[in-house]
Amino acid sequence: MTERHTKKWELHSKDTATSALDVAKEFIANSELLPEGNAFLVSEQTKGRGRMGRIWVSRKNDGMYLSVILSPKRAHSEWPTLSFVASLAAIQTINAICPDVPISLKWPNDLMADNKKIGGILVEADSTHAIVGCGINLRNAPDIADSPFASTDIAKYQSTIPEPEQLASSFLLNLEGLYQIWQDCGPAPLIARWQDKSKIIGRKLTVKLRDKSVTGICDALEPDGRLNLIDIDGNIHLITVGDVVLMGEVNASRN
Repeated sequence: MTERHTKKWELHSKDTATSALDVAKEFIANSELLPEGNAFLVSEQTKGRGRMGRIWVSRKNDGMYLSVILSPKRAHSEWPTLSFVASLAAIQTINAICPDVPISLKWPNDLMADNKKIGGILVEADSTHAIVGCGINLRNAPDIADSPFASTDIAKYQSTIPEPEQLASSFLLNLEGLYQIWQDCGPAPLIARWQDKSKIIGRKLTVKLRDKSVTGICDALEPDGRLNLIDIDGNIHLITVGDVVLMGEVNASRN
């Protein structure tokens, strides 16, 4: 089924697939037209995945499993910051539709509620297209292999659970507007907005990297989205990829 969303963007629905990301990749491979703005909502993913190859449990209608095709005009080096754009679209969506959920953002791409993961963003790209994936737990809070965080879902906070199509339509509308800002102005203003919606700045963090862990105070995000972490010796670490564990409250002395 295809739903007309805006003049340019379309939301397609599919019952079952290996993943919404795979459906988007297949559409790109078979499309003769510019596929930007085509979004794919899958009711059930049989091989859903998240960041760093983690399995994303995706039972039928228990979550919103969505992928959106973009064809960015900005420098390829800026494309990873689309995860911040999508995170902002997700938090706007949940705030509007699920106001009882205490949603916040955790670097680099997690959607959190009460320090538990309620959703996430995944961006994959080739030389021409970026596919933005967004998963939000509606009725399932699965254990995620190798993740340091417990999961939660919208059902924990409110009795009225939105349908995946409602979340997807709202997310797509929010993403379209934020993406245009990103195209016109670059990532900096949206990363600034992301910082305002997160609980990370001024906090003591431990970031788990592939081969080590780094602990320090989060000073800020760089304009390219890297985490600026100052350790106990005053050394600055600019971190691109890692799992963040919050260790303490906001350091008021930094204000």
